Amino acid sequence: SHFRAGHGQAGRNQKMHGKNGETKYIDVPPGTIVIDDESGEPVADLVEAGSEIVVARAGRGGLGNSHFTSSTRQAPRIAELGEPGEERWIRLELKLIADVGLVGFPNAGKSTLLAAASAARPKIADYPFTTLEPNLGVVEVGGRRGETFVLADIPGLIEGAAEGVGLGHEFLR
Repeated sequence: SHFRAGHGQAGRNQKMHGKNGETKYIDVPPGTIVIDDESGEPVADLVEAGSEIVVARAGRGGLGNSHFTSSTRQAPRIAELGEPGEERWIRLELKLIADVGLVGFPNAGKSTLLAAASAARPKIADYPFTTLEPNLGVVEVGGRRGETFVLADIPGLIEGAAEGVGLGHEFLR
């Protein structure tokens, strides 16, 4: 994704400095990894809810005419331009956050177990690789405190998946 911070505004006459650029906030769920798209390096791992990072700084506003006054120039007609905001290409990746993961061969019944244990309704069919993306379900344990945990149904893995066989590199990282 391409994100650009706001540009600072130019300074003006009547002793007015320019406004700083707008700060841009992007809401992402906990577990999001921010990666610099050009270098491929991780910038941040936003694990906690409410975490914030600065990816691109907004531009500073320009100085107004009063900054350029002197004893011989009481009301100058010059002002400074605002600075441009930073621009950056980043990639946002969401890590699955689950308490339990169901891992196994294709058609082993992982999706059926998830559907039986939670309110999740994953696609269930009689052919391999029905599940192409992980499915999450909340399982209620019960008890007086109403405890729950998150169960993840992972796509079926076959021998050689790490070498790219089956879903291979499409899913494993």
